[in-house]
Amino acid sequence: MNLQPIKINFEKNVFSVLDQKLLPFQIRYIDLKTIDDVYNVIKNMNVRGAPLIGIVALIGLYLSNDFKNLQENMLYLQNARPTAVNIFNYFSLLKDHLSKTDFGCYKQAIKDFIIDIIKLEEEKNYLISKNGFDLINELIKKNEVNILTHCNTGSLATIGLGTALGIIKFSYQEFKKIHKNVFVWVDETRPYLQGSRLTAWELSQENIPFKIITDNMAAYVMFEGLVDVVCVGADRISRNGDVANKIGTLNLAILCKYFNIPFIVAAPSSSVDFKIPDLKNLSVEQRNKEEVLKINNYLVTNPDYDALNPSFDITPSHLVSYIVLENGIYKYPYSF
Repeated sequence: MNLQPIKINFEKNVFSVLDQKLLPFQIRYIDLKTIDDVYNVIKNMNVRGAPLIGIVALIGLYLSNDFKNLQENMLYLQNARPTAVNIFNYFSLLKDHLSKTDFGCYKQAIKDFIIDIIKLEEEKNYLISKNGFDLINELIKKNEVNILTHCNTGSLATIGLGTALGIIKFSYQEFKKIHKNVFVWVDETRPYLQGSRLTAWELSQENIPFKIITDNMAAYVMFEGLVDVVCVGADRISRNGDVANKIGTLNLAILCKYFNIPFIVAAPSSSVDFKIPDLKNLSVEQRNKEEVLKINNYLVTNPDYDALNPSFDITPSHLVSYIVLENGIYKYPYSF
């Protein structure tokens, strides 16, 4: 995929993010000039995907030039989307990095840190994709592998090939070499339609065959025997393997348990929250009701109606068959 989700030019001090709310109909970049610009594109979901959000948040710190209030700026950006742990992990690593740096060199140190993190996340994406392929190749012996995925976990959501979608892309290319086919069921992923807008677009760019389904069709295609494995991403994973991911993930995990289908979660280690034992008490981000009452800014019901809009749900670890990180493949019971 040639389309870059983020453009970074430190020499010219030019930074911009692809407005993912407009895809696949329009390609437009939003310039980032201040920390408030960064907060807004994260909060408004112009940019999304836990690893990518983390990188953009680091750029917000770089743009602020207010290093005396670094902790306050970190808290400000963390509150834009508080569920994804990548921001917290990146900021924690950055604080350790800056503790060994003279205050007058903070700007350069943050720049160097961002460059290193981007390179590291690219490498992680490749390793996750390869590990996931190895797992699917071991699990599914048929000549066609039917994979169902949810939300968008590809190059638009990460730095590199992707996580769950990276596994699908990598598997497609590798299975082609042995004349084994890959087919993808794409959950539309209400209310923001990251599946039907973004994942479908990425798959089309790679010529990977797919069909879009509404989220409530997943049980049907599983019942019909049309799904061999489900592969999703994660915004936060606790030490015991509980997973916070895009709303609708828990539905799929329960269905997989019923139909005896492997349920795979793919993420970089930066999505693991090593500080908490589980996600039982995680506060789930609640978003504006208008996102449910509208589709692409068009009302689909009475605007006066109330609506619930949790952005994530929690999948207990016992429903997760495998967790694929860059450093290996893990199976329940988990202990990170």
